[in-house]
Amino acid sequence: MDGSHFDTRYPVVLRLEGIGPENLAGYEKHRKRVGGDLGHVLKYPPAPNRRLIGSEDWAAEALAEISEIKAQNFAAELEALEKRNRKKDIQQRLAEGPHNPWRPTRHGPMREVILTANKEWFDADPAAVLDEGVGKNQRIADFQRLSIAWLKKQFGNDVIHARADLDEDAYHIHAVVMPRALVEMTRTDKKTGEKKVIATRLMLQPSKFDVIKKYEHAQDSVGEWFAEIGLDRGEKRKEAFRQAVAKGDTPPPKRMHTKTRDWRRKKDRELAKRERDLDTRSVAIEEKSTEADAIIEITDAIAQGVVDPTATEAGATITPVKGREKDEVFLRAQRLALRSPKGASRVAKAFRGGWAAMFKKARKEAFERVTDDFRAANKVIEEVKALLVNIGGALGGEISGKVGTFSDLAMRLRKTVAAGILSHERPEKKKSRNNNDLAD
Repeated sequence: MDGSHFDTRYPVVLRLEGIGPENLAGYEKHRKRVGGDLGHVLKYPPAPNRRLIGSEDWAAEALAEISEIKAQNFAAELEALEKRNRKKDIQQRLAEGPHNPWRPTRHGPMREVILTANKEWFDADPAAVLDEGVGKNQRIADFQRLSIAWLKKQFGNDVIHARADLDEDAYHIHAVVMPRALVEMTRTDKKTGEKKVIATRLMLQPSKFDVIKKYEHAQDSVGEWFAEIGLDRGEKRKEAFRQAVAKGDTPPPKRMHTKTRDWRRKKDRELAKRERDLDTRSVAIEEKSTEADAIIEITDAIAQGVVDPTATEAGATITPVKGREKDEVFLRAQRLALRSPKGASRVAKAFRGGWAAMFKKARKEAFERVTDDFRAANKVIEEVKALLVNIGGALGGEISGKVGTFSDLAMRLRKTVAAGILSHERPEKKKSRNNNDLAD
């Protein structure tokens, strides 16, 4: 594939990060994957990372060169002071020691350059679609070729290192720029106001490059450079910001680039929170599942007549029906009751309430039937009694006396049944009085 036809346009991504010599050791640990944040590194990368510019020991060489520059500048400064016979200044400088060959800034004297594009752009190459390997991916080859050429054109020999990472989600290139510059040291004549060059010093000065000094120029540069392979310039956010301010509109928010390690830390925190939330939900689901199992098993045991639903013995989670203590159905229900006391409590509460209501209704219906039967029997007795009285009157005194005995028997039967009804009604009335007392 020659990279000339594209269905979707993607921007080329350029980022410049300030770094200093003190960061190189950590940079190398991460490059060699022996330290730093490795959470984003693929466990099984499609190909090894590639070193594109510089030697394997580029970081040590850079630190050695910086030390040499510091020593040379220090020696030249002492020599100039000696020529001017500035003994006190020489003593002070000797006490201070060599200065770093750069002006202190919040960005640092060096730059890390990152070049990449959207992962989908690389994955759309036919070699990637057909899984033919990174070596045959033309988009990766074209991007790498143009990246090296752009770096050398913009920074020349000040690009001391570049590598391509293939062990992360998207192919990208890292480069390090050490911007060496010969800076003239000047002095202003107090009488004439004329500035004179009194010395030159080798310094690290990032602003020597326009693509570092002017962010928009850098974005324009890579946009034009990578256009031949179908990549566009990124969004012109600064221009949009200026136009909005000029029109009096609210400017778009500035985009804050996040360093990879900071992004990974944020993602790790989010992942840890999701895992904690998932653990919490898993525990809740497990509890609900155990509770459901306990309810099902205990209910089944009650249905099989193994567990007594009306038992209220202290300390007993569930109570077996007498003689069923060793029954496997009861033992299984008991194990689940111990695992989920809440489930067992819900079953007990439901069944005890239902059971009591059922017995209350049954007793009420039974007494209603007995009362009706008694009334019917009493009516029959009265009819029999009247009939016997008539018969006794017709047959004589002896029979009449026996009929009187039958009447006494009927009266005792009537009182006995009535006493039973009253004993049933008395607890209900007592309960009603207690409720009234509580209400008062």
